[in-house]
Amino acid sequence: MQFQKTTFKALILWVGATLVLLGSSFWLIQKGLFDTFNRTGPHSILGQNIMAVMLVWLLFGLTLSLVHFQKINQENVLTYAGFILVSLLYINLLRERTEYGDLEYYLDAATQLYKDRPLPPGYLYLPFWAVVLEQFVGFGKFGVLLASWLMNIASIMAFYFLLIAALKRYNFSDRLAALITILFALINVPILRTLFYGQVNLHMVNFVLLALVLYPRQRFLSAVALAIAVHLKVSPIIIAFIFLLERDWRWIFYFGIGLALVAAIPVLTDGISPYYDFLRNSQEVVGVRDINFREGSIDAVFLTLYNLNYISLTAARVTTYTVKVLVIGFAFFTMYLNVRGKTFYTGAGEVAMNAAPIVLLMLNLASPLVWEHHGIFLVLPFLLLLKKLNTTKYWMLFALAYTLQFLMPTFDFYPWSTLMRLSAPLLILWLTYRVASDPKPAPAFERANLWLTNLA
Repeated sequence: MQFQKTTFKALILWVGATLVLLGSSFWLIQKGLFDTFNRTGPHSILGQNIMAVMLVWLLFGLTLSLVHFQKINQENVLTYAGFILVSLLYINLLRERTEYGDLEYYLDAATQLYKDRPLPPGYLYLPFWAVVLEQFVGFGKFGVLLASWLMNIASIMAFYFLLIAALKRYNFSDRLAALITILFALINVPILRTLFYGQVNLHMVNFVLLALVLYPRQRFLSAVALAIAVHLKVSPIIIAFIFLLERDWRWIFYFGIGLALVAAIPVLTDGISPYYDFLRNSQEVVGVRDINFREGSIDAVFLTLYNLNYISLTAARVTTYTVKVLVIGFAFFTMYLNVRGKTFYTGAGEVAMNAAPIVLLMLNLASPLVWEHHGIFLVLPFLLLLKKLNTTKYWMLFALAYTLQFLMPTFDFYPWSTLMRLSAPLLILWLTYRVASDPKPAPAFERANLWLTNLA
């Protein structure tokens, strides 16, 4: 009882301080005195700073509320503590950013739509994301920046819970799923690059995870979630293949409806022409590109040799297509083994859930363009292997692949920078093949799962 009295007083003080802060700020704005009492420090953005402070203060208030109403217990304390750690880390990291790279790219597209002009050359996305940001163009560049900043903060928070839910779907215990997610999110180069560049990748991954978490209990919502992911970034269209394998025709029907509904939004706001712009721009992906030593696709290995005048364009393309056919063929064979052996999952929707890791790997392995931030697409293929690795050799190979994909800083030194990012998913593909024949979880995984579940 004494504890609740103390937490109640703390909560009342927090509410009072919040009201005083808001009231005084509005009063200063009305009196035209806000700029007198506010200074933007070096390498800072005012609105971003204010939002960061407000979010941390709100997280503090949320924690007080949950403690007072006894919503935090031994079952969920690890999950909530991890959420706070991850949220505070990325709020403070992003508070320090003043430039966002790819956000300029999105801003240009949104501005062109706002001015009834075609999407700019080189914009390789369907128009949906540009239409979302278009709604903030009227507030100027910093209005778009702030909206994108807030959505990215919300995205990393959502990613934390969605990844836990996805791992639990594959029979990770609550605590093991939370612990793995915390460690994955705290130090992760693709997440950092995505957020530091204002990229759309986390939004896309969140909708992919949501589609898997909801399936098959909520088929319509699952299908719409994947449809949104496709409109954010086209490549997730291949994930629909796992539901074809499942022969879930109702889900496929809902997916078609979802694609049409999301596609209608840009048509209603900007007409059909942005889709023609997308078709025109998408031809650039498979063409000859300028040299970029941090790109990690199979195409990049050989196109760079062509650009450096070591091989002909014909040789580059023939070699690229040959290697891709071999890799994709091996991936499909591994997928077949996973589905037949129920490698990762047994239960409702098991065909789709066992095929999903390989299809997610192919988002990178089959793509003609793979940047360092695209590694976030591989979260499930990597982490699901944790329940299958049962030899020291496999653990060492996994550690190498994980380091190359998620921990190694970005650098530009061909061929090592390109081969580093490419070798990681190839190693994971090989490991997935090696464990495909055994449907049982590794003993170490079962012990960790049980120990964390029974931990008082």
